Amino acid sequence: MAEVLCTVERIYVYTHKLQVFETEPLLTEEGRPDFPRLVREVQRAIRRARARGRVYLALSPRLLLLHTVELPIFEDFPLDEAVLAEAQRSQLWDDEDLVVDYDLLGPGAENRQRVLFAALPRRVAAELVRKTGARRIEPWPLVLWRAARTRYEGLRFLVLEAEDETLAVFAAERLAGFRRLSTPFDQPAALVEEVLRTLYLFEVAPPVDVALVFGLPEPPSIPELPANEVVPGLPLEDLKRAAWAKRAPILDLRPRAARLGQALPREKQLALFLSALIVAAALMAHSWLSVERGRWKRQRDALAKTVARLEEEALSPEAAPLPQGVGAWVLRQVAEKRPKDLWLEELDASTEGVSLTGKALNPYAPLNLAERLKARLQGLERSENVYQWEIRR
Repeated sequence: MAEVLCTVERIYVYTHKLQVFETEPLLTEEGRPDFPRLVREVQRAIRRARARGRVYLALSPRLLLLHTVELPIFEDFPLDEAVLAEAQRSQLWDDEDLVVDYDLLGPGAENRQRVLFAALPRRVAAELVRKTGARRIEPWPLVLWRAARTRYEGLRFLVLEAEDETLAVFAAERLAGFRRLSTPFDQPAALVEEVLRTLYLFEVAPPVDVALVFGLPEPPSIPELPANEVVPGLPLEDLKRAAWAKRAPILDLRPRAARLGQALPREKQLALFLSALIVAAALMAHSWLSVERGRWKRQRDALAKTVARLEEEALSPEAAPLPQGVGAWVLRQVAEKRPKDLWLEELDASTEGVSLTGKALNPYAPLNLAERLKARLQGLERSENVYQWEIRR
């Protein structure tokens, strides 16, 4: 098992020890990533380090696209398509087919979602996987963020990274913002001023609880940072564990198998899907279909009768009275107006308001429910393929 960090001028390989390999700048004369040389140099460094087994590959933000953005939420326009469209706007790529992954940071302005995303040309990602055996490919700062969150969860902290001169700010257990700095680390006074401006930009009042300063092989000393405590990096073993950790944020840029009809127009996707259904149905035995159809019809009719009876009993004058009090109206509205792919886990009501929490299969269902209840979507966070949401009224 090996962890590999590829920057513009160096490649670090960590197995049982840290090895550093110098390389010619992995940028073209125009300042763009030189991807053929990148693949060769990473493969060469892994071979020279005699690394075996699984490989975690982290790339400098100067060799891929790493960005935060607020995207509008539309029910008929999936968020992954919006992220892909945003990535394709970058002048870093021409007409490249991209591998894109994203993580939800929480709600932004009205009807918008804050997203952290990364992108890499698909051909480059496929070549890296084939020639290095990489099990995860992601931007370099993310491993630092996971390591810092593990140790300082619940605190307000910032992560300064000297190798590529980046800054990330965490508050309320979420990424408040990320950017590349314009001041070099050999100018500590000016750097501190830029960090202060960035905190105000991300709406985080200084000082923060902790400032972590990373650098390889040694972090620079900047004791004047606006923080109650300045920590010069973390042990390499913490970074090794964080590289393979499954906690957010995770942006894996390995190519994924394309779904049937992916990237086709919606009309062609539907036609392809219907054709596949017809072919599958033709291969099934007619007798088996007849038996199954009869059984499904009997079950459907029985369920329909049960639902009709329950509705009649619920609406009858003898039915038990509906619940009253704070939150009862909201609870009835949720029952009547709940979008599909959404369910309620908890309702907390008081004289000051009502808080609803639950899960959904897509990010649009909680937004639709909030609009129907004339309430506010307080939180929205993706956990694997499920979205945790909170609505307050």
